[in-house]
Amino acid sequence: MQKRIDPFLTMASLYLSVGLLALLGRLTTGMGLTETLPRLRWLLIHFVTIGAMTQALFGLLPSLLASVGGTESRPTNASRWRQWLLLNVGFPTLVVGMAAGSTTTAVVGGSFVLLALVSLTVTVFRLSSRPRGRLGRFYRTAPWFLVVGVSMAFGMFLDVHGPGGYFGSIEAHVHANVWGFLALVAAGTLLHLVPALDGTTLRYPTLVPVTYWGLTLGAIGLVSGPWLAFHALTFGGLSVYVVGTVALLVNVVGTRRASGCRPDARIGHVLGAYLWLVVPVPFAPLVLLFPTAVPGAPIETAAINGLVFGWMLQLAMAFLPVAAASADGRPWSFDLETAAERAISPSWVELGSL
Repeated sequence: MQKRIDPFLTMASLYLSVGLLALLGRLTTGMGLTETLPRLRWLLIHFVTIGAMTQALFGLLPSLLASVGGTESRPTNASRWRQWLLLNVGFPTLVVGMAAGSTTTAVVGGSFVLLALVSLTVTVFRLSSRPRGRLGRFYRTAPWFLVVGVSMAFGMFLDVHGPGGYFGSIEAHVHANVWGFLALVAAGTLLHLVPALDGTTLRYPTLVPVTYWGLTLGAIGLVSGPWLAFHALTFGGLSVYVVGTVALLVNVVGTRRASGCRPDARIGHVLGAYLWLVVPVPFAPLVLLFPTAVPGAPIETAAINGLVFGWMLQLAMAFLPVAAASADGRPWSFDLETAAERAISPSWVELGSL
C-alpha cells in the first residue's frame, strides 16, 4: 500500500529544520559572528515545541488513543484539515508577533493555536466516549494541560498574571506544556510501545496508575504553585511528579530487561531524555528557598534548554522516525504498534523516501 505523507509530520519536519537553523544562528551570535536577533532564544524554543513536537503530537494523538483503546474509530478528514489549518496559520502568526514584539499579532496567532487545540480536544473526547484500556487516560488528560499552557501565554502577552507575577506565569506556561502535556503523551506512548517493541507485556502493570496520577497531580502542583506563588504546592507537585516518573522508568526498564531483547538505541534515547528531565529537580528548591543567594535566571535558562533540547529532542529522535514509518496508507492514520513490533527505526534521511 502506498504511504501518504502526513501533513502534520511534514510541518513538524519543516519547523524542526527551521529550529535547527535558528540554533545555528544562536550559536553564531554567541560567538560574536553575527548580530543578536530579537527574542531568538524563545523563537528557537517555540520552533521545537509548538512547531515540531506539538505538530507531531496533533497528528499522532487520535491514532495513539485509538490504538490503546482497541477501536477502529478515526476522526473525519474535515476535522483534521481544520486542525491542521488553524495550527499552521496560528503558529507562523505567533512567531511573527513574537519576533516583531507585536502583542496584537501574537495574540491573534495564539488564538488560532487555541482554536486548533479546542478542536483536537473535541476529537479526543469523541474518540474516547467509550474508553477502553488504562493508557487512554494519558492521552485524554494531556490536551487540557496544553489549554492551560496556552492560556498562560495569553496572560503574558496581555500582562495579566497571578500572585506569582510574570515569572510565575512563565514557569506555569512551561510546566503545563512540557511536564503536563508532552510528558503525559510521552508516558502513555512509552507504556504502550515498549512492550510492543519487545513482544511482551508490561513488567509492572500495577505501576501504570502510579505513573498517571503522579504525573497528573504533580504537574497540577508544578503549574499552580508558581502561578499562585505558593512554594509548598510547587514542592509537593515536584515530589509527586518524581514518584510518577520513577514508576514510569521502572516499568520501561523492567519490561525491557524481562524481554531479554538486545540493547536498542531508542531505549538509550529514552533513558537519556529522562535524565535531562530530572537534572533540574535538585536545583528547584534552592532557587525557591534562597532566591537572593542562588542565581535563578541562569538555572532557569539551563533548565528550559535541558527540557527542550535534552528531553524533548531525544524522545523525538527515539520515536518520530517510527511514527513517520508507520503511516498505514489511510489519511491521518498511523499503525504505531505494528511499526514498533517490526522494530522499524529508519534514519531521518531514509524518511525522505517514504
